Amino acid sequence: MFKGFGGSKKKSVLEDNELTTGIVQHPVTGLWQTWISFTGQDIQCITAHNHREDANRVSKQIASAWSEGKYQTQEEVTAFIKSLPTDSVIDPLPQNVVMQLSQQALRVRK
Repeated sequence: MFKGFGGSKKKSVLEDNELTTGIVQHPVTGLWQTWISFTGQDIQCITAHNHREDANRVSKQIASAWSEGKYQTQEEVTAFIKSLPTDSVIDPLPQNVVMQLSQQALRVRK
């Protein structure tokens, strides 16, 4: 799990302009999905990969981009996310997995 920077309008347990990102293996498809959260509670998967190394590389790319402050506007953030490589359609995660990721994101904050 990596921390970076971004923005959010939801109630946040993270600092302003902070983003948490990581990877998770989908329990049904077996694909490795990268996820982001701006609040620690809003887990959103943004890419899916056949190989763990690819997902890990993208997650690090996300964290690096945010920590360097490369993207300031909603349009820039959206374009950046759309530019990330992905191998497949992103399948929604089961709620229990989302809850586990949220707990992990909150622990990183402590």
